[in-house]
Amino acid sequence: MSPKPAILFISSPDYSSELYQTTIKNEFQVVHHDFQSSDPQDFLNFLHGNFDANSKPLTAIYGGFPSFHPIGGLTEALIEDKLFPKDTIKCIVLCSRGVNGVDIPALERNNIKLFNYNDEPDSYSKNNKVLKKAGVVGNDVADCVLWHVLEGYRKLSYQQLHLRKTRNTLTSRLAAAGKSPDLNEFAFGHELVSCCVESPRDKKALILGLGSIGKQIALKLHYGLGMQIHYAKRTCDSEVPWCYHPLDASIYDKLSQFSTMIVALPGTPETKHLIDKDFLSYCSRDLVLVNIGRGSVLEPDAIESALEQGQIRHLGVDVFYNEPEVEEWLTKNTARVSLTPHVGSGTKDNFYQSCEFALNNIIEVVLRNSDGYSRVV
Repeated sequence: MSPKPAILFISSPDYSSELYQTTIKNEFQVVHHDFQSSDPQDFLNFLHGNFDANSKPLTAIYGGFPSFHPIGGLTEALIEDKLFPKDTIKCIVLCSRGVNGVDIPALERNNIKLFNYNDEPDSYSKNNKVLKKAGVVGNDVADCVLWHVLEGYRKLSYQQLHLRKTRNTLTSRLAAAGKSPDLNEFAFGHELVSCCVESPRDKKALILGLGSIGKQIALKLHYGLGMQIHYAKRTCDSEVPWCYHPLDASIYDKLSQFSTMIVALPGTPETKHLIDKDFLSYCSRDLVLVNIGRGSVLEPDAIESALEQGQIRHLGVDVFYNEPEVEEWLTKNTARVSLTPHVGSGTKDNFYQSCEFALNNIIEVVLRNSDGYSRVV
């Protein structure tokens, strides 16, 4: 009798998952592992000591959201090491879209399938019944952008900060305006230390990158805040109604018209430091800049300098250059910066569905010998 195939979870799934509680528990040997060391050799030793091709064949690895980042990625050296059970592993599944840090050619050479998470309607077959809601990631990230943009114009969290300190609506508005609470003066709330509170309505917003997430951002900014939407990418999307600009050198002369800019680009060599001192010199002197793409798109020194000089009205960031560490100059600037700890898609809905999606791919590949869904390689 053949042994049950084994799954290695290197980050915890949603244990309430219907698939986990049924098919996974019934049909697989389940092993959990948390990285206690950043040394890839420790991970290789763990694999060698816990799996055996004859009694406990490792057929799938559930990478979850952290993936292999704690050990420096799933590198070629790790995959090709004699202790890595590449002869039995059929697939590796991730709960996020990003596959940076994974050596895709090395997996391809060893016939190991890699799957990421894509919940868009055009990315999966209608036969994939576990994907209950399409577009969860895009919707949830766009909600995060909506908050950062609103912060850029209304500064509500900055107002809240002073209200928590003063516990008085009149004196908190004075404090937010940089005025002494002892003054016998009325502050309406529109004046702040760094700027005046404005409405985002009718402001022009440029979205850099218009993938599935960018489209959700555009919808929410347009219908939620009443903004005028433009987008920039390499090619025009004929299916959307918004104004297109090529994402090349020609964009520079058009930047000054936008009071809001949303970065929804992946972190690639081409996008690294796209927004630098030169780029910002063409932008509005009162810019609301929000980054939910990758921290590497923004050149840190240029952004810090622009904030100090008052060129950027507001910076909203959910991704960071040296993540998971956050630069001190960002955390100290409460008047001009809003921060979220990379939680754009961090909702219960997305955590559950991405888990089900990943587990279903394991079931499809290992038990049903199919190609699964959202296959990278």
